[in-house]
Parts: sequence; structure tokens; C-alpha cells
Amino acid sequence: MPEPVVKGVSIELPLEIGDEGDFVKEVQQDLIEAGFTLPRYGADGIYGQETQKAVKKFQRTYRLRDDGLVGENTLNKLKEVVGSSKPINDFPLPDGIIQRGDTGPKVKQVQRAIKAVGVSLELIDGIYGPLTEEAVRTFQSRYADLVNDGIYGPNTKEFLEMELEG
Repeated sequence: MPEPVVKGVSIELPLEIGDEGDFVKEVQQDLIEAGFTLPRYGADGIYGQETQKAVKKFQRTYRLRDDGLVGENTLNKLKEVVGSSKPINDFPLPDGIIQRGDTGPKVKQVQRAIKAVGVSLELIDGIYGPLTEEAVRTFQSRYADLVNDGIYGPNTKEFLEMELEG
């Protein structure tokens, strides 16, 4: 198997806990862009437990062997996900409660999903403001089983996933 080349440097795969450098940082940035957050350390170029946990989550989401190592298959899938223009249903939806005032990648995931199911939403900016709240309300109003409160939570996630899959 040929070694991937990054900026003229041969990288030894798999990446694992203890590895450091620009390539680790690039993988971390790609994980974040794909919606797998690294809330404590971010893209710091150090492959630690937080990065391993995000890699495992990514691997499970995309039905790869979830060993927490970044080998050729994981790396190729990560590049495909980040570089693709596939619909949002190829991205995981966040867990928990997300509501007005929240910011960050989880909000972007919700915004992309809401837009993908046909609700008008101009900006995907990672800010859960009045426009995002209204878009979530609009989505919720499609279903009698959902409380029309503009707050993304487990029930809204479930219905959003059904619509994205179907």
C-alpha cells in the first residue's frame, strides 16, 4: 500500500494515540468539518483520547472498523465526506438539546439537515438565532407528535432522521 504524501512528507499509517504533527492536525480539522467535534483540544496536532474518540464515532457512523486508528480506509472516507457535495443525510445529526443562543458545528449540522428536508433557511452559519429557531418550528409543524417550540431535541432529531432517510 503506498504511503500518503502530505506536503512532500511520507506519513506512516495508521495514525494512533501519541502521534503528533501537521498531518494529525489536518485529520482533526477534517473530523471537525465532518461534524465530529473535538471540544476540549480542537485541532491541536496531537492524537490523544479525544481524537481517538472522534475517530471511533466517525468510523461507526460510516460503518468502518471502529478501532480508533486512522488507516487508509478511514482516511479515504474522511476525505470523501469532507470533499463531497453529498446531501446532509451523509452527516450525523447531533444529540442533546440545541436552541437559540447556541453556536458551533452542531448548530451547522442542524441547519444543514433542516435545509436538506426543504425548509427555507438562508444561512448555515453555526448560530442558532431567530431564523434557525423559526426554521426548526416550521419543520416541527409538519408533525402532530412534535412540540412546535423551535428547540432541537431528541424527538425533533428522530423525525428529522426519518425525513432525511426517506
